[in-house]
Amino acid sequence: MKQVIFLVLLLTLTLQTSLQSKVDVVMAQMDKMAIKNEFSKQLAGLIELKMLQSSYVEEVLKEIKGIRDQLISDQTVEDQEFAKKIGQLNVEIEILEIQTEKLAKELQRLNQQIADLNEDISKLIGTQQSQEKQLSTLNSKEEDIRNQYKSEIETISQRTTNNIKSIDGLNEMIAKLQQAVFAEQSKTTVLSQQHTKQYVDELANSLGPNHPITALVSVTTKFDVPTVTRIIQLLENIRDQRIQENAGANEYVAKVTQSYEVTLKEVTEVRERLSADYSRTLITLKRRNEENALSTKSRNQIQKDLPIALDLLQQYRNEWEIVQSNYNLRSAKRENEVKIITQAYTIVAQQVKV
Repeated sequence: MKQVIFLVLLLTLTLQTSLQSKVDVVMAQMDKMAIKNEFSKQLAGLIELKMLQSSYVEEVLKEIKGIRDQLISDQTVEDQEFAKKIGQLNVEIEILEIQTEKLAKELQRLNQQIADLNEDISKLIGTQQSQEKQLSTLNSKEEDIRNQYKSEIETISQRTTNNIKSIDGLNEMIAKLQQAVFAEQSKTTVLSQQHTKQYVDELANSLGPNHPITALVSVTTKFDVPTVTRIIQLLENIRDQRIQENAGANEYVAKVTQSYEVTLKEVTEVRERLSADYSRTLITLKRRNEENALSTKSRNQIQKDLPIALDLLQQYRNEWEIVQSNYNLRSAKRENEVKIITQAYTIVAQQVKV
């Protein structure tokens, strides 16, 4: 019985010595691996512990393989999550890039449109002011034409009236002078001073105190038949001239009226055309101002939206960089860990053959 226990103890001691020798070999080889970091140190400690706890190297290899498979599985899961996340970010970035580009182009278009509208509005205001001035000038001109026509008609009417009165007075005076001449012809005497004073006063009233005939009569001292006859002829000439003036007055009024109506029609037509142009200018100016207000409102909104969209775009780009960088770092770390585990697996596997 004692011999059996001794053999068992001896066998156990032998196995432990052999296992320790393998552990030492594995640790020595792992210490010589090209990739050495904190993970390799932790893995070496784990392998040493597992090899000392288990007498079967196959079990240690199984655990090492499990760790490697888990790392590979974790990488596969992260690859999928990364592809999904980076895909979402790419979509968001692409959408925002399209939106910001569209907003920038729209802002540029609106700026140009507003500049063009302001130029049009400035020109339209100048046109409006010019048309208002022209309309005012035409209205004044029309009023002047009407006043001038009215004044001329009134002057003609007054002259005609005055001529009629003058003609009546002259006829009466001529008749009296003719009667006086007839009464004095047989005597060839001078008219009395009383008659002379009467005729001078009547002439002054009829022809006016400054008329040449009135002046002639007033300085005439001898009123014999030849002198009075000459005065009668002069008065008849004046009467006939005024009768002729009145006879041509209606024709003259017709000509003046025709000219007035033609001129007034021309002014009216010009004013109507200008008024129509003025109305169109006001309508166009109102439309341009409305378009300018809408364009300015749209531009103001884009000027608010564009910085927000650009900031959001930058946030997504920053997030994309972070996600990509973290993925690259974790993938590189996990790749190194897989390489280390693979080398460790090869080192431990070599001990199975020993």
